[in-house]
Amino acid sequence: MSPKPRRPDSPSPGRAPVASESVVRRNAAWLIVVVGCLVAFPYFEKLNNPNENVRVYATRALVAHGTFAIDDVIREWGPVQDRAVFEGRRYAAKAPGTALLGVPVYAVHRTIVRAVTGGEPSRRATVWVLRVFTVTLPVCLFLMAFGRGVQRTTGSPRARDLLVIGLGLGTLLYPYGLLYVGHAQSAACAFGAYLALDESQRRGHPGRWHLLAGLLAGMSVVFEYQALLVAAAIALFAVVTLRRRALVFLLGALLPALALGAYHMALFGSPWQTPLGHADDPMFAMYHAQGVLGFGVPRPSVAARALFGLDYGLFVWSPLLLAGLIGAAAALRGPRRREATLVLGATVLMLIFLSGMSNWRGGWCAGGPRYITAVAPFLTWGLALSWPAIAGRVALEAPLAGLAVAGVLLCGIAGAHFPHYPLTFDDPVFDVSLPLLASGYAPRGLGTPLGLPGFAAFVPVLLVLAAAAGLVLRTRLSGVLGGVVIAGAFLAAVGLANGRRTEDERRALELVRSVWEPAREERGSL
Repeated sequence: MSPKPRRPDSPSPGRAPVASESVVRRNAAWLIVVVGCLVAFPYFEKLNNPNENVRVYATRALVAHGTFAIDDVIREWGPVQDRAVFEGRRYAAKAPGTALLGVPVYAVHRTIVRAVTGGEPSRRATVWVLRVFTVTLPVCLFLMAFGRGVQRTTGSPRARDLLVIGLGLGTLLYPYGLLYVGHAQSAACAFGAYLALDESQRRGHPGRWHLLAGLLAGMSVVFEYQALLVAAAIALFAVVTLRRRALVFLLGALLPALALGAYHMALFGSPWQTPLGHADDPMFAMYHAQGVLGFGVPRPSVAARALFGLDYGLFVWSPLLLAGLIGAAAALRGPRRREATLVLGATVLMLIFLSGMSNWRGGWCAGGPRYITAVAPFLTWGLALSWPAIAGRVALEAPLAGLAVAGVLLCGIAGAHFPHYPLTFDDPVFDVSLPLLASGYAPRGLGTPLGLPGFAAFVPVLLVLAAAAGLVLRTRLSGVLGGVVIAGAFLAAVGLANGRRTEDERRALELVRSVWEPAREERGSL
């Protein structure tokens, strides 16, 4: 039997109504995250990051040449990896969602630039526009919906602020919300589907919310293929929760699936043929040839490293997510057990997928295992589900705040500074970002057009992170002190776990320096 829907103006069971807040105070956490996203522009053209650039190439090919094939753009801009080849033409070896969403954005941008200058927009300007309007701002809108969902579920502004900042700046969602890639978009769509289902329960099952939930679940796969597992978990949740009403959800999910199948048919000759099976680069072809499109028997050792590895572990970069996992497990005994099961099920499915991948490490990245970015909002939601047992208990709230601050500093510095750490480093923030910042290597961002020199150019980012930490820690004095101690102890443990710098790490650091932007003479120009 479906849970009885709550009235739109009623708080969650056991929660007192929330006192009225000003608009600014109600949205303070969200605004801090938005500013944190907009003041950073880590761009390194010489690096030629294939995960992002092949999508940029695909978008330009569609707008400038009217085709999905990127051959003409390769001739214009040079080579790029992560290609697929079919019948002599080269395509992006990625799910098409990001590139397609960027088409209207780039078309408008290109039209304006050509009308004003008579020439084509630069690659740097193209990437900035595509990142901001296709990825960053949509993810920020998702975080607004996420915050409202937390408020509605917990009745607690404290939970809302903690979880919005913890998710928006302290998880994979931040570094991948700054790049023109599909990870954050897919995560937003997947959890947005759950939020739509939750809204439908609150409003008495209106079909439009079921349809929207299905569309979002299906769209998550259009942005990242591996999100199929999360979409399947959400579909099962919808069937169990909605029963016959789930047909509308399934219809909504079918529409993106049909569109994706048509895309595969047009480019690769079959709805079941993805670009992953036609990799052009020998290294990528080798990975995808193993098992089924690169997926084989799951390995527990990979799962352990993906969660707890110093260089790559999800719970090392974002310790708040470990608390969310515990919170979801605790919620299995409460009235939100179905939602808790969804959180845990989606997480387990994605972890099984990652541990079976031949290329599970995912290349140069930051913030944790990028292929399972979709689990970040689900695990964060685990704390919303268990908040009645947390609220008002300083002994629980203070450690959570401390863990959130630790994640904000690690993911915030990595995402805004250099979100492409080479695999060589075993403690990348302490091996790369902090030493480079101390030497004056600051990336592009708000400080660049302001002409700020060296480290000072990164100060706007640090101010945002400090504001985020201050809001998260904002509570009684004992809670502030407890949170600071927890955050400091966690960061100290991560830093002290780093070993001596090896010769391979020295060479890799020199490589990072060699691709650095902006050069000194470019200051003052974003």
